[in-house]
Amino acid sequence: MLGRIRRWLSPQRVDLSHVDPRFLRTTHKNVDWSGQDLNHFVPVGCRFESCNFSNANLLGTCFGGGLEDCVYIDCTFDRATIRATAAGNAHFGSCKFRNVDIEEFFAFCVEMVDCEISGIVRAAFFNGTVPEDRVQALKRKRNRFERNDFSQARLVDVAFRTGIDLSLQKLPAGWKNEA
Repeated sequence: MLGRIRRWLSPQRVDLSHVDPRFLRTTHKNVDWSGQDLNHFVPVGCRFESCNFSNANLLGTCFGGGLEDCVYIDCTFDRATIRATAAGNAHFGSCKFRNVDIEEFFAFCVEMVDCEISGIVRAAFFNGTVPEDRVQALKRKRNRFERNDFSQARLVDVAFRTGIDLSLQKLPAGWKNEA
């Protein structure tokens, strides 16, 4: 399955013609999407600041499509249901994911800094390094992943891979702070 995800994300398959123009290289500040069904949400090169995604359904979501990052700063995803089989290229800074139900979150190119995550996270991984075929487009070799608070999350089949420093995260009781 992961091979299919990586092929889908490969640079040769990027076609932006079907991207909703509202979510193509735009900035959204203080927008309230709470309670909405945002299924198949795939923004490209967008910036989201202080936006509210609480109680939203984000199924079949890619938080950053194309060959560039989407940036989420101070956004709230409280009580959201999230399925991001291909989480995309995204940076989450100081975002809140409280009491979420994350069914899938496969993060090859996701950065998280100062985020709070609680609820249940199942079938997920976070990579510390960017896959080689994405390095040039994203202009980075590593994904920043630091000072995140997972202490109140139930982590089921979750992996922190390719060099994420777990000593920089607050993990649930019983998790070892080893990469």
